[in-house]
Amino acid sequence: MLTRISFTVLIISIILSISGCTGLIRFETEHTHLELIPGENCFELTRGVKISFSNVQKEVSIPYEIERISERTLLVLFREGTASAPGPIFHLSHEALGIEADQVLIVQPILNQTSYVPTEERYEAQFIKDSLSTVVRFTKLPYCLLISRADALYTAQHLPGKFLLEGDLLYHIGPNWIPSHSAVYLGVDYETAMTDEKLGFNNEVTFGESYPFLSHGYNLVEEGVFIFPNDIENHSYVNLFNYDTYESRWLRYWATSFSGARRFPGEISPQDRRKISRFMYETAEKGALWSVGFAWSGFWDLPFTDRDLYSCVGVVEKAYESAGRNIVPFWEDMFYLNSFEQFSRTIPVPEITSMVGDKVEFRINSLLAEWTYVGFDKWSFGDHAWIWKSESNVELLSPQGSLEVKNDHCIFTWTPLETGDYPIIFRFFGEFEGKEVEKYHTLTVHVTGKDS
Repeated sequence: MLTRISFTVLIISIILSISGCTGLIRFETEHTHLELIPGENCFELTRGVKISFSNVQKEVSIPYEIERISERTLLVLFREGTASAPGPIFHLSHEALGIEADQVLIVQPILNQTSYVPTEERYEAQFIKDSLSTVVRFTKLPYCLLISRADALYTAQHLPGKFLLEGDLLYHIGPNWIPSHSAVYLGVDYETAMTDEKLGFNNEVTFGESYPFLSHGYNLVEEGVFIFPNDIENHSYVNLFNYDTYESRWLRYWATSFSGARRFPGEISPQDRRKISRFMYETAEKGALWSVGFAWSGFWDLPFTDRDLYSCVGVVEKAYESAGRNIVPFWEDMFYLNSFEQFSRTIPVPEITSMVGDKVEFRINSLLAEWTYVGFDKWSFGDHAWIWKSESNVELLSPQGSLEVKNDHCIFTWTPLETGDYPIIFRFFGEFEGKEVEKYHTLTVHVTGKDS
């Protein structure tokens, strides 16, 4: 039995652990002010991040803080209400920020607490980049600036729905990862999701997401949490969207920017997976609302209603939390969460099951970063951005199956003739900034007999 003193020491140790004193919590916050004077001004905000202002006309005090929200991302947060501040120039050192030869530096401004989109005046950012640094000139001070390290090369195996599990994760990668999109594969209908029966069942088509369908290409203005194909009654979009499926959206419409299905890397049971599906259906049925994706942690609990507000990544994270699983540790999504942070903590689907004589066939491709002129629009304030392009740079290193090279991807095909466990090894590669980058992925195919 613990004595009162030892119990007190234990409680203090737990509190210190939670507060980050033992290193369990990696984010740190730095608070200070920039005191501008007339003329030229230059400050070092943190290692690798400098900010300068030219032709300042009067004294201005700019409060700011730096939050290291993960090992790969820091956030420079300026307070709203500093509109009088002149447009800054950020000088970002790749070496000081830890950018490796196979990584890119993502710089993404966010304009206010709830939106990426400027509502009043024109907002632009001009980029100058070389191998050593990235310089960004802004026409006005952003509300905050995300600075992240991302991989230059990603793998993408487009597995058919029959090979996925309830709760597998789906990501669409946009320029600079913003806007990007998160969704969750379900594989069950409403009736099944509401029970603990038929665990492991898979209808091969159903997924859930939070999304604004005004920008999906259809003449609709619905914004919220949806399940496709839809089988929830009394929604106006049912007649148009009951044919939208995992295959039609992810394997076709969004194929060139699809990460391929991903998986939670930790322990997760079939019962946990069912809880994830159930949460998505219950949230959609309550008429949950969509957020642009900057509800900080991806979720707002709206008062006096069950219709809470979710970003696309927020509803996926909450679905996993409902099963007692966190994709992103709670101490890292308390202040900010986006698809990139969540994706970075997942893995490509490592294994599938097939039967003797059944064809295994799917698209597979590299996603290679390219520095691209994008212009200025409602989603892009910068003239350039990193865009991950689908390429056919894939090599099959195992004797099983074959690869057919297409224009921007490959098709893997194999019909297993004997039972067993077969590791299929793929090499993904490409030329980035004059150097070859590569990744390897092993997909284990468990081949069973027809009667198994």
